[in-house]
Amino acid sequence: MTTGIVYDPVYLDHNIGDHPESHHRLIKIMDFLKEKNLLEDPSFKMIEPRKATLDQIKYVHKELLIKEIQEICDLSAKTQRLQYIDLDTIAGPKTYETSLYSVGGNLQATDEILNGNIKNAFALVRPPGHHSNSYKFAGFCIFNNIAVTAEYLFREKGIKKVVIIDWDCHHGNGTQDIFYQGSKSELGEIVMFNSHQYGYFYPGSGNYDEIGTGKGAGKIINYPMPAGTADDAIPIYFDEIIAPICDEFKPEFVLISAGFDTHWTDELADLNWTYQSPAKYLIKIKTIAQKYANNRILITLEGGYQLDKQARAVYNCLKVLNEEEDNLLQEELRTSRPKLLDYFNNRLIPALKDKLSSYWNCF
Repeated sequence: MTTGIVYDPVYLDHNIGDHPESHHRLIKIMDFLKEKNLLEDPSFKMIEPRKATLDQIKYVHKELLIKEIQEICDLSAKTQRLQYIDLDTIAGPKTYETSLYSVGGNLQATDEILNGNIKNAFALVRPPGHHSNSYKFAGFCIFNNIAVTAEYLFREKGIKKVVIIDWDCHHGNGTQDIFYQGSKSELGEIVMFNSHQYGYFYPGSGNYDEIGTGKGAGKIINYPMPAGTADDAIPIYFDEIIAPICDEFKPEFVLISAGFDTHWTDELADLNWTYQSPAKYLIKIKTIAQKYANNRILITLEGGYQLDKQARAVYNCLKVLNEEEDNLLQEELRTSRPKLLDYFNNRLIPALKDKLSSYWNCF
């Protein structure tokens, strides 16, 4: 069975000029995939996105927020000027329309997976979404693609248990906020795992003691990483926290918010990952999907601003989705300082287990 790739030139219409989250991100990725002849490989299938409906956007976003972005884009069209939503987040004339396709691309991929047309998928969409919550756009993000997709699985597809794994360098605060008290619909259960740079770093949230409340209590799990953290910290998180919880939770679908600003050369962050690190993480995540989710994994693109490194990381993840773990592009391995590994092994992991022990039998 094939791996799906969601892409369409419509994602370039969210043109916000000289900005880190520019349309050049997708152009570079697609050019690299073409250069590597991946798009000609019959093991991969291009998925044409559709527009999400307004009712689907309302699964997680307030109606006033939807109206706000419509009005902002109308103003941009009239003035022919980009509009600043905040210091970081910009909209142009076609941002609203593109954002509907960004969500809809994920929903279309979900349908293709559940219908058995593809095994898994990577949604190469923009604008990204994981910083936006129900009532606010933020951090280059408009609609929260991954959050709408989770609610779509609950409300329209009968899925009961979903895991979200966010490996962007920046904390997925919008997604966390949306699901902090559990699913909006209460038709299913969400467990969210966040690994991110932490400590005087945008957006400033995501400490280990943020674990959810109410029906979401114990289901928000953060892994705050100091600057300089390299590839070797993620297996600790997976083996000690993610795998035991997933073995107990038994998710039916795995959603991944994939940011590639974790790379050591990315100018907007200070982590120390290589471009093969996300793919190595994905290899581990696949073991969960194989056990409990019938291999169902959907990855959606979040951040990543060193364009050539991001393209290589995306390529590697597609290879892993297609069972080609032995054909990854690799650079020299990078390691964390011994003091950082001591922090993870002897301070953060024990503190996390203690915090979560009231909610999970595995601890």
